[in-house]
Amino acid sequence: MKSLAFVITLVIMAIGAVGVVVPSGLVWIAQHSFTSGAFYVIATARIAFGLMLVSAASVSRAPKTLRVLGYLILIAGITTALTGLMGIERARNIIEWWVQQGPSIVRFTGLGVLALGGFVAFACAPARLSNRKDG
Repeated sequence: MKSLAFVITLVIMAIGAVGVVVPSGLVWIAQHSFTSGAFYVIATARIAFGLMLVSAASVSRAPKTLRVLGYLILIAGITTALTGLMGIERARNIIEWWVQQGPSIVRFTGLGVLALGGFVAFACAPARLSNRKDG
């Protein structure tokens, strides 16, 4: 589970990097998530990733922090699903407001996603093999 979380986190980091380097790419992603169907896909991904982090926390480099982060992402997934049910118009307004703030805010958001992904990647990275020779 830890290795899968690591791989998924690399994808999350790539999305964050796109937001930093090419803010319009992150805007494009946000603008294509205005439908309730997209909200359900995002909610499912968040819930699955949150559960994955909670599951992998005990064998990670930062078990307590990763467990808390996993629960927060799980809650965000549930909230996203409820938004898809009841608050799609409000969510659309929030996303439109965010987009109107300009590329600096989009880059800052991408930087946050990149940093979050970097922490999870560090916590879930495979252990290094020692190059040391005994003898």
